[in-house]
Amino acid sequence: MALVMRSLNAGFRVSAPAPRRTLSVVVRAEAKAEGTKIAGKSVLVEMLAEKTGMTKVDSAKAFDALFESIQESVLTNDRVTIVGFGTFEQRERKAREGRNPSTGEAIKIPASKVPAFKPSAAWKEQMNGKGPAPKPAAPAAAPKPAAAPRPSAAPTKKPPSGPAKK
Repeated sequence: MALVMRSLNAGFRVSAPAPRRTLSVVVRAEAKAEGTKIAGKSVLVEMLAEKTGMTKVDSAKAFDALFESIQESVLTNDRVTIVGFGTFEQRERKAREGRNPSTGEAIKIPASKVPAFKPSAAWKEQMNGKGPAPKPAAPAAAPKPAAAPRPSAAPTKKPPSGPAKK
């Protein structure tokens, strides 16, 4: 796999083959050089805590529960669709023939199942500046105090209907 890498010191591009395991390091380094933020789990948990008013610990638990639920659903071959965001699903790859990159030898790649994500049309339009801008998150509301218990109402007697008896 050829990968375009930038030298952070010299500022010029160099094309060079790079092993797959260094890809994330190079992408992160390039993103930092261009000023792009990389939102990992800790950043997303922090954003969730700010937008919901929850503590970071509770936000982390909610974040983990959400993604565990998505993973469990996809593992059981269910589709998970979040309207306005996208769909998570399981896709099957057929068995195929590949090549060992170091020797050029033909190898058989077995069939496999992989998780997949397809962004929604609305999100794609937003990314391309065609759709409406995302709605700003509402500020977190203060927790409501516990409601006082209601007094139990005794059944009331209905006045008799019809003419009154003497």
